Amino acid sequence: EIEILLPFLEEASARDLVDSVWNLVQEADRRYNRFLPGSALSEVNRKAASQAIEVDEEFFFILQLCETFRKATGGFFDVSAGSRVPDREVLLDPADHTVRFSRPGMRLDLGGFVKGFVLEKAVRTVADAAESALLSFGGSSVAAVGKHPLGAPWPVSVAHSYYADRTAHTFPLEDEALSVSGKDPHGRGHIIAPITRNMLEKEGLVAVTGPSAMVTEVLSTALWVAPAERRGEMLAAFAGYRAWEILCRTDGQAMILEI
Repeated sequence: EIEILLPFLEEASARDLVDSVWNLVQEADRRYNRFLPGSALSEVNRKAASQAIEVDEEFFFILQLCETFRKATGGFFDVSAGSRVPDREVLLDPADHTVRFSRPGMRLDLGGFVKGFVLEKAVRTVADAAESALLSFGGSSVAAVGKHPLGAPWPVSVAHSYYADRTAHTFPLEDEALSVSGKDPHGRGHIIAPITRNMLEKEGLVAVTGPSAMVTEVLSTALWVAPAERRGEMLAAFAGYRAWEILCRTDGQAMILEI
């Protein structure tokens, strides 16, 4: 579910802008949804263990970015984590724009990364036409363009893990993105730890703010997966980004700790 607030645009212009964003989302879904049999990612997942698969420029760029972020986060962000096989490696050939898997049983899940990647593209599209806007991709990935219409930063709230009608914390955003990772709204784990290859069931949320929606998406996932003693070192490598752990309690209260 995507929500876009465009307070200062005429309706016709706003609808055209929303259509442009929706086209970006639909195109990404057609190409990078691993559940669609005809998508480019599905083809890579089916064939790359047995042969090198050529992909287009954007797809190859995304794979390069994912590998860069894997290294920068010490392996805690890994789009191949769902493979659940050890000693896996994504082999990229820049000369031929090909990708190959190092062993059978591997697959890539680009869903989380592509959400941030497309949100960042959407922000650029909207910022070219609007001085103030708020974009929300599913509620867990949000980006603000400029200020709120009343002149202050946009107040963006994170929902409480146990009470959907309560706020755990509100972040002020101005030309900034927010990404939140943790259990899904029903309290279920859905993130696989790259190193142990197990679904994580731990409590708490991690929220990250910063200038890039793509980077905040990567960092929120990696910091949630990483043990506490690795978080500070990881975050220090990303200048301009801040992160918090949000601990929701069953009595409706929440505690927030900056990482």
